[in-house]
Amino acid sequence: MSKQKRPSIYLNPPLEKVQAALREGQSFSARLGEIAERYALICRQVPELTDSERNIIGNTLSGSLVEPLLIRHLDGEIEDSDAADESTLRDLAERIRGMSIADRVALVESLDM
Repeated sequence: MSKQKRPSIYLNPPLEKVQAALREGQSFSARLGEIAERYALICRQVPELTDSERNIIGNTLSGSLVEPLLIRHLDGEIEDSDAADESTLRDLAERIRGMSIADRVALVESLDM
């Protein structure tokens, strides 16, 4: 049986913040596990969309680097898209505008973006 290689991660600025905020005696891996479990809770609550709406969002985001700023402004990205007619895009953007950031994250993750 071969040994499983331990993962190596780069501590980018968000992870540095997590590490800096560890409670006394708390391990970094335990904290990352907590965050991952909470993230999984968010991702299980995907807002309901029609297949057409999911396709519009997928087409809009296709080829994009989906960073937090894009998720925050997803409604604007939809409005600026050419993935459907103007009225459809406006209505979908308005629905997304009413979603929380957690809803938007769950939505984007459900599309495997």
